[in-house]
Amino acid sequence: MDSLSKLASWRVLSDARRHQYWRAAVVGLAAGVAALVFQWSLEVFEGGRESLLEYLHEYYPATGWMLLIPLVGIIGAVIGYFTTRIAPEAAGSGIPHVKGVLMHVGDLSWARVLPVKYFGGLFSIGAGFSLGREGPTIQMGAAVGKLVSDVLRIPPKAKPRLMACGAGAGLAAAFHAPLAGFIFTVEELQREFSTTTYGMALIAAVLADIVTTSVSGTGNAFHASGFPAPEMSSFPVYVAIGLIAAVFGAAFNKMLLGCTAYCKEMPSFPPWKRAGVAGFIVGAAVWWMPEITGGGHHSVEAILHGDIAGGGSTMFLLILFAGKFLLTIVCYAAGVPGGIFAPMLLMGASLGLVSGIAANALFASIAPIPESFAAIGMAAFFAAVVRSPLTGIVLVLEMTGDYQQLLPLLTASMVAYVFSESMGIEPIYEALLAIDLRRANPDIPSHREPILLEFVVQEESEMDGKRIREIPIPERCLFVTIARHGNDMLPSGETELQRGDRVTAVISGANAPESVNRLLSLSKV
Repeated sequence: MDSLSKLASWRVLSDARRHQYWRAAVVGLAAGVAALVFQWSLEVFEGGRESLLEYLHEYYPATGWMLLIPLVGIIGAVIGYFTTRIAPEAAGSGIPHVKGVLMHVGDLSWARVLPVKYFGGLFSIGAGFSLGREGPTIQMGAAVGKLVSDVLRIPPKAKPRLMACGAGAGLAAAFHAPLAGFIFTVEELQREFSTTTYGMALIAAVLADIVTTSVSGTGNAFHASGFPAPEMSSFPVYVAIGLIAAVFGAAFNKMLLGCTAYCKEMPSFPPWKRAGVAGFIVGAAVWWMPEITGGGHHSVEAILHGDIAGGGSTMFLLILFAGKFLLTIVCYAAGVPGGIFAPMLLMGASLGLVSGIAANALFASIAPIPESFAAIGMAAFFAAVVRSPLTGIVLVLEMTGDYQQLLPLLTASMVAYVFSESMGIEPIYEALLAIDLRRANPDIPSHREPILLEFVVQEESEMDGKRIREIPIPERCLFVTIARHGNDMLPSGETELQRGDRVTAVISGANAPESVNRLLSLSKV
């Protein structure tokens, strides 16, 4: 009889997983379509910007800037105004907002976010703001997940997974990187490990990429493969790139967070004004140094192809890095829709190539091809800023197609990650979420509705092998069920948790942010 009950439980769980999988497939397909439409539209807008710039330089070389700069400033002010009035949560990359929703400290209105993120991102990035397309596609993917959940009337407990899958699918579609989208879901958004989460995230990411590649064609986002296999003699250069990326990544985090917090706390400097001022700065950059505007895709291509190489280009690369660094901070603090993934890749590529040029000049034998270090810098800078090294490594591998660089990518990213952690600089998205929570909801009311949280106990975590009464769980938090080996049990204080247990907890709404963070940290290594 016990075997029959276990078989019945297994069948119930299998049916539940199948329902979750086909829902994830729907979300992945829809997120892929949304990302594809956004990408097409953005290419049209960016092409229009380049055509206008060429026209003004050709026919009005002395006065063309007098038209371009005010035009971009007006576009920025309009975007800032409507974003703030309709969907302020759509400002910036949107990833901190998605993380907050998944942590049950925010809500996502797809009816507001989808149009504002689409048109806001289109006009801001199209006008030349130093922001990336992945921010809009990730948040739009999460909004698509919420839309599908509402249409299918899915229970509230199951909605976060679909939103996380939609966000990962948006990243996969933006960069033709399905594995990176999958890892981003479990490493940065869900942060829990189970077969259901794995399956849903992978299905959504792969189908989103299928949608984009079936229309726009196969191929890597950057064509950089063909470099020879790395030599172990170059190991010191990989370590140096990791250290350099950590230092500049920490500086980027500090400056972006400080500038964003400062701008948001100035009542005399509303979003439309700061977006307008940023637009004037962007317009000047478009006229005099277009390489640092937009997402930076073409500049990264030039670096990886070796079109920017040699000692004579070192100063230009340093100016390119500094310009992109500062302009990205200005644009993000302006509060217009757009992400920072793409700008980070350009900054990392610049640092990697400069490091390769310097190493080649000093010891040519350990850095014979400086351009091969650009992709290493991309992954290392991403790891230093976002603190999600696996996502960065896989993203760069899939975008470049140069899988021979796996060991250098791992080495530089590990060094950047560890060194960034040792400096005590917060990961960028967690810190941005904290700024938003302090500003928008400093005091959560005590009558707020309780929330349900699901998490998985990982091996060697503080929960593994301990009784519930021995675990320092937050106040007003109750473990209601534990799923183990296909069976659900009602726990007591004497119940001993084991690795792989899926725990469902009820948390007081008043303590939601702190309690969620505390439980997730206790359940992880």
